[in-house]
Amino acid sequence: MEKEETPKWLEDLQQRSWEPEVLLSGIVLFGMFKVPPLLDKVLVFFKSQFYSTTTDVDNLVGIFKLGIYWLILGLILHLICRGVWVGMVGLSYTFPNGVRVEELKFKNRFKTRIEKIPPFQRVIINLEKLCSSLFSLSFMLFMSIVGAYLYFFTLLVLPFFIGVMVQGSVNFTNSFVFEIYVVVVMVIAILGLVDFLTLGFFRRFTLISKVYWPIHVAISALTLGKYYRPIYFAFVSNSNKWVLFLILTLFTVLSLFGLDETTSDVYDGSSFSRLNFWHARDQRLRVYSGYYEDQNEELFSYQAQIPSDIIDGNVLRLFIPAGIAREDSIRANINYDSLVAASKGLTRDARDMPAIQNFYHIYIDDSLLINYPLFYHYRLRTSQPGYLAYIDISSLPMGMHRLEVGGPPSMYRNRWASIPFFRELDASERKSTSPAQEEDDGYFQVKPGLPR
Repeated sequence: MEKEETPKWLEDLQQRSWEPEVLLSGIVLFGMFKVPPLLDKVLVFFKSQFYSTTTDVDNLVGIFKLGIYWLILGLILHLICRGVWVGMVGLSYTFPNGVRVEELKFKNRFKTRIEKIPPFQRVIINLEKLCSSLFSLSFMLFMSIVGAYLYFFTLLVLPFFIGVMVQGSVNFTNSFVFEIYVVVVMVIAILGLVDFLTLGFFRRFTLISKVYWPIHVAISALTLGKYYRPIYFAFVSNSNKWVLFLILTLFTVLSLFGLDETTSDVYDGSSFSRLNFWHARDQRLRVYSGYYEDQNEELFSYQAQIPSDIIDGNVLRLFIPAGIAREDSIRANINYDSLVAASKGLTRDARDMPAIQNFYHIYIDDSLLINYPLFYHYRLRTSQPGYLAYIDISSLPMGMHRLEVGGPPSMYRNRWASIPFFRELDASERKSTSPAQEEDDGYFQVKPGLPR
């Protein structure tokens, strides 16, 4: 095969490749540090508007964030190596003779070790290759994770949204056909991952390669393989295969562990914590900041929210966000069709509100509330539609209490939100003590003018 002649401009660019590498590394790093917080906000918006519980969208956003973290790590290592490379270039100009062994006057093994140090020119060339490899490898790993994101988005998330739009609910996910479809998608993904880690194992055998070919074509198209395939096979054909296999395996294992961190609650505060006596996931013992409006401007609950953790009035305002999943549960909890047929003369709001009010169960100190007013409400600060309840707490004594929100016990075993709050009595309530108590208080007061 005749070797293609390299254009002069490409040779010049290859020799000066460090310039665009350093420039791109700096620009991309600056932008990449800002992307994960934006993705968190997108995820919060999606969960607040559609599904309050963890869904596949959490995993997809987590995968994308993980790819960004790998890219950030690779580019930081690239800039560090480029810094060493620049230092070696300057050092070779300052000391053109390199290490002068005769001036050191070392003996025995110390002298032998110094003599093995390669010339500065060879060190600079090796560092140049390492830096360019790190730069390319960083984008290859990033594109491979983004490709995995696109694969699952195209084959799982997109059909899910189409099914919700067609059927108006998520009940189709429980069908046998959909479960088989998910299994097939996962098996194909595992085959592609094995082939990726083994550097093309399925492509080395005649019969297996024929069977794997359509799978490879599908995976390559869905994961945008053509954009990182040249980098992948350049490493496969020019590097130590065992070293590359270990690097890709380590990358995959760390990505699986990292995915658990990137898909967990971003406001949990327990990531990488070594504290043995602090457990943020214990709902009964923690005070989640998102339950309170005054705690944080960006942090809010998908389940319920009250104004503050200290309530000093007689009315407790409770906001319950609405979501598509909750509406499906409300429809399943009542005979919605018969309700509509029996209420044709009423407005939609009038016939919907009793169903909503019967669905949401509100407890204070494990006592179920009844006949509490419930209204439609749109929260501008968090862009959340939901329901607003005004709860009379004038009979509650001063001290700690717990408000809980859940659904019908027949449908939900656990309650969604458990919100502790402290009821603080105002000045007028504190003065309204009994006459007997006032008399006792007066008896123990020190009378003026008595002899000491």
